[in-house]
Amino acid sequence: MMNPGIDLNSTDAIELAGREVEMDLTYPDVESAHRVAAIRTWLELDLRDRQLAVLRLNFPQWVISYQFAQPGSTWRAVPTWQLTVEQVAAGVLRQLERGNPIALMADLSTQMWIIRDMPRTRP
Repeated sequence: MMNPGIDLNSTDAIELAGREVEMDLTYPDVESAHRVAAIRTWLELDLRDRQLAVLRLNFPQWVISYQFAQPGSTWRAVPTWQLTVEQVAAGVLRQLERGNPIALMADLSTQMWIIRDMPRTRP
């Protein structure tokens, strides 16, 4: 949309129109602009923070944290609910600690598989 205060024959008008067309092509709508901003913010995060975000997004039922100390780091997950006797007997752990996020994700996947495959009891 052109600014009504600019002479349409001037170079300013041509530059402004070019920027508006470029902006329309880059961000066709507000949702796309938000998406681009979210991607830029994501890319500015530290690698560990991105890994932590991925774990938390994929396993919201667990409180996930990491502690960096020499000589390495510890990635920890604790369930947000009180485990039942049946869950503990089936192999669900009260806390997971691993040396890297990939190992923690693998173990969290196993824990969720155990919970999903437990027989359901009806009241």
